[in-house]
Amino acid sequence: MSYDLVQFKSFDELLRYIDAEISRLKSKVESLEKRHEILKARAERVRRLEEVLSKLVGEKIRSINEIDFMGIKVVVSARALDELAVVEETLTALRDTLSALARVREIMAQLAREAGEERGGLSLMVQTLNGIPIKLLFKESE
Repeated sequence: MSYDLVQFKSFDELLRYIDAEISRLKSKVESLEKRHEILKARAERVRRLEEVLSKLVGEKIRSINEIDFMGIKVVVSARALDELAVVEETLTALRDTLSALARVREIMAQLAREAGEERGGLSLMVQTLNGIPIKLLFKESE
């Protein structure tokens, strides 16, 4: 988990920031989705080959190639199946973040419409958790 603080002079600036984050993440998701499709085909071929070999040998083929090194998993001789699992996990997390940012954007846009003029000389400070705004502070402009 990573906390951060970001300061904005207006709701418009905050909304532009959120829009830029959404755009950046969408681009990343699109790129990973293309990679996912390629990996999925490769991984399926490897999976079928392993099944055939397992039937011929009479036991499940195991490939122990992951080592936990001081809390970091190190994969030696990564296969398409390993890479596919990592890409799928990352895509799920990115999609969750995109969904959360879209919800936050809606809330901030509504708040901007409702309280924009009432804000007066206050600036906005936003606390984020993993890039997602979780707390909005109105503070006196510095």
